[in-house]
Amino acid sequence: MQPLTGDLDFARRVPTHGQYLWIGVEYQSHDRYDTTVPQLILVLRDLFPARLSREACASLPRLLALEQWLARGDVESGTGGWRQWLQREYAGGNLAALPPASIAGAAVAGLPADQPLWFATPIHLVAGLDTVRVHPAGLLQLDPEEQLLLQRDFARVFEGSGWSLHATGRRELLLAGGPVLPAAAVHSTDPAQWLGADPRAGMPGGPGSAPLRRLGSELEMWLHEHPVNRIRLGRRQLNANALWLWGGGATVAASAGVAPPGALRGAAAWADELFIDGLARLAGLQLQAPVGRWPQAAAGPQPAGEVIAVCELGAVPDERSLRSMESDWIAPALAQWRRGPARRITLLAGNRAITLGRAPLRTLWRRLRRTRPWWETLLAC
Repeated sequence: MQPLTGDLDFARRVPTHGQYLWIGVEYQSHDRYDTTVPQLILVLRDLFPARLSREACASLPRLLALEQWLARGDVESGTGGWRQWLQREYAGGNLAALPPASIAGAAVAGLPADQPLWFATPIHLVAGLDTVRVHPAGLLQLDPEEQLLLQRDFARVFEGSGWSLHATGRRELLLAGGPVLPAAAVHSTDPAQWLGADPRAGMPGGPGSAPLRRLGSELEMWLHEHPVNRIRLGRRQLNANALWLWGGGATVAASAGVAPPGALRGAAAWADELFIDGLARLAGLQLQAPVGRWPQAAAGPQPAGEVIAVCELGAVPDERSLRSMESDWIAPALAQWRRGPARRITLLAGNRAITLGRAPLRTLWRRLRRTRPWWETLLAC
């Protein structure tokens, strides 16, 4: 008889109470550990806790596979963001303490090696009578030609300033310049946390932030009526009226030049994301072209080791994109874990990591968890 490996879910009706008792049993045959994929990681890049009313949350669709994952997984909060979690998991050592822009810079040629780097994310701000908010679809992806035009014009307008802007072909551009500062001197946040909200609390702060904030104001004036924005408005696209500067303060990360450890050999990253580009170069991950659904459910060659996949939700997550996320990403990843090829799967969303792992036999009857609406865990409702 072959050893059983998998995950058994079943429901039994309790006649006396007229209720269903859901029991999740996890069991793993230890003699097969050497053939399993160590870890599968799914990143929901821009799904940060949104500032939604209770009524808005109640109108969101229930996502049953996601809710099972959240109910049964071990939740780690306060990770610092999905980039920092991956950085600790795969870079380690001195690289784990670097700001994410330094990791991303490892994938971009021509950057100054002695100047700190910052992400420069194009955003669209909406000004009211006495408020400023980030547009709900205000994280913008400029095409390569638009980025190069900004890079060249920045070099002309800000010549001699000590700052330089660098096109990357990804959503984030990179800004280089300013003094190298201690990590506590400047704090900044991912602009995805501020969609639809007043962004002032998330902009650069701290004792060393004045030059960065001053440059941010100058960038807004520079971008006003910029040719790139006139082109975008002519296409009926949101214009980039600001560059959000964040996630930096250190020079570009340098690879140690050693082969990746055995646990990472064969590991692959499926993404169209600047930070993942740099992490792949530094950690020896195989960078794969992005796919529209969970890689193990897609056609083509499959990775033999660990997998990092980044799910794109689109500019404004709506019912259609959320249901696609469920059917194309969450459910296939969960199904693959249940079939047994992976020891654990981890969902990274905002500042949380939710991990499902194989439980040893003695912990099969761990505490039962009822599913609840997914937004109660992942959104601020």
